[in-house]
Amino acid sequence: MLDVIACIATDHNPVLVVLAAAICVLGAWISFRLFQRARDTIGLTRAGWLFLTGMAAGSSIWCTHFVAMLAYQTQAAVYFDPTLTILSLFLAIAGSAAGFGLAVSGWFRLAPEAGGAVIGLAIAGMHYLGMAGYHVDGLIHWNPGFVVASVIGSVLFGMLAINRSMRPATVWCRHGAKTAFVVGIVVLHFTGMTAIEVTPLRPVLTPGTDQLWALALSVAGVGTMVIGMGIVTALIDHRTRALADADLLRIAEYDPLTDLGNRSLFARELDEGCIWADANDARLCLVLVDLDDFQAINDLRGHTAGDAFLQALGTRILKGLLPGEAAMRIGGDEFALIKRLESKADLQLFLDRLDGLFRSPVRASGTVLSCSAGIGVAIYPEHGLSVSDLLANAGMALARAKLDRLERTQFCDSVMDQAERRGRELALSLRGAMDRNEFTLFFQPQMDLETGVFSGAEALLRWIHPEHGAVSPAVFIPIAEENGQIIAIGDWVLMQACRQAASWSQPIKVAVNISAVQLRQRNLAERISEILKETGLEPARLEVEVTESSFMADLDLSLAVLRQIQSLGVSIALDDFGAGYSALASLRLYPFDRIKLDRGFTSDLATSDEARAIVHSVLMLGQSLGTPVLAEGVETDEQLVFLQGAGCRTIQGFLFSRPVPAGDLLKLMLAAPPPVAGVLEGTRQALLATNTSAAAHARSLIVGAGRG
Repeated sequence: MLDVIACIATDHNPVLVVLAAAICVLGAWISFRLFQRARDTIGLTRAGWLFLTGMAAGSSIWCTHFVAMLAYQTQAAVYFDPTLTILSLFLAIAGSAAGFGLAVSGWFRLAPEAGGAVIGLAIAGMHYLGMAGYHVDGLIHWNPGFVVASVIGSVLFGMLAINRSMRPATVWCRHGAKTAFVVGIVVLHFTGMTAIEVTPLRPVLTPGTDQLWALALSVAGVGTMVIGMGIVTALIDHRTRALADADLLRIAEYDPLTDLGNRSLFARELDEGCIWADANDARLCLVLVDLDDFQAINDLRGHTAGDAFLQALGTRILKGLLPGEAAMRIGGDEFALIKRLESKADLQLFLDRLDGLFRSPVRASGTVLSCSAGIGVAIYPEHGLSVSDLLANAGMALARAKLDRLERTQFCDSVMDQAERRGRELALSLRGAMDRNEFTLFFQPQMDLETGVFSGAEALLRWIHPEHGAVSPAVFIPIAEENGQIIAIGDWVLMQACRQAASWSQPIKVAVNISAVQLRQRNLAERISEILKETGLEPARLEVEVTESSFMADLDLSLAVLRQIQSLGVSIALDDFGAGYSALASLRLYPFDRIKLDRGFTSDLATSDEARAIVHSVLMLGQSLGTPVLAEGVETDEQLVFLQGAGCRTIQGFLFSRPVPAGDLLKLMLAAPPPVAGVLEGTRQALLATNTSAAAHARSLIVGAGRG
């Protein structure tokens, strides 16, 4: 080691040594930058980057060697064999490219270290091939020990350089790789130069210093140009990659149509906004916007006009934003805006601006298009202590804004939104309720007042939710109709009701409600026929109940389906008669087998002369049409007495039985008939007076209606 240091200090020109070192360091830096790009690519692209890496590394190795050779001072005349000198350059380039290529090949586990060894051998081969072309007017004596040490040092440092580059343990390893590469070149060259001893035959007292400097600077210049090309290539590539990354980032976080942020940016902005609010003891406003009738623009004017509308709206939104505000398009016609509130006045000013941005006409495609929207507002942390809660509450507020045609901007309301949230939770739970066996059927008996026995039973669906308990059909049936699950649920109810009825000891009817959605099924009659055959129930024992509103939704199709069902031998009942706006028209449109009087009239019989008159009129109407009438909601003896006296034959209500499970219904069937006759016997006189008065009142109503 001391001999090497002494050789550098006494036998070399220090200025040229520094120049050689600068070339070596610069070449190492650019070589490993290019090598990194080669590692990041594959195929022909990788081959191209490996070629550039080999050019930069080989040129820097050769230039370092050549300038350091010129720095070696001797009293003998020196000249170089041009052929061997050029071959040494090609060897350095080819060997470096091969070593770097082997390192990234992945052919075997130690491929990186093997590639580093190849580079080390290329450095050694270049040096000693160049030394073979180094001629002096004197005798050269080689020290084999230093030669071997130089080659070993070059190989070891080459392996270390590639190892640290491809197997980094810390972030500093990238610097360690370049350092090891430089050290490997330096160790090889100066140890190799220490291995020679020159004895001049004819000492040159005045060596050609100017020629050496000119040659050294020329070599350094050419080497620097080659390295410079690598630097320029790396810089251009870095700039191109930076622009590409920026474009990818914009594509990833921005909507290309409106230049507003997308869902990805929205999630990040919302997270950062909540963190800012916590850190500054401030509030954050989240606004969700849903445009009204945007689909109509696409349908009437085409998607091009719709895109132009959104572009113009996006431009207007961007121009209207202030510092601390962000706007994103999170759906086709859905937007989200975030405002960092620093004072109480900021909120109202912000909402006033939003009113102008989203509710003013938009000029697009050469025309002016109207613009309106529902806006839901939630404030952090008042309306949610987490991002998910805040977003959910803003969504609830938006849902109310879309339904309210007057107050189009709605704030989070904990009471109203809790009901909406429960509805959404039930809608989600409803999807698997049938598979989890959460549905069950109850049956409410229907009483024949003439015989005092059960004449039928209405099947009523019940949902026992594992968390919320019993859920009212008035709550979950509309949900099922809205999301289309009523088809599968209705099919299940029909199947279970018919199967239960087929097992009853008494051949009474079972009544099943059919929804408007089910009535729009063209194959409903076929499905009912299949169920009857599968369960063995006689068609005459099945009664299908429909409401006026259910078949009015699609009158022609519904009436056709009802006729198909009736042709099977199944009876059709008009449910909730009197609750609709055109009940009499319904009777004119279709020959129902039974009329079920709405419970609202039955409940008012004790207190309302009008209710008694209407009920009496309906019973008279049923008698004239030959259509039996069933009164629902009978709960008191007074109601029973009136209905019996008015000629109502069948009733249904809590007075005789609440809806019960199938097993309890069988027990009721086997029990003694309820004492209907006894109830009527005690109130005969009152019944006569009451019915006489009701009949007179009914006639007056009918006459009055006819005059109207």
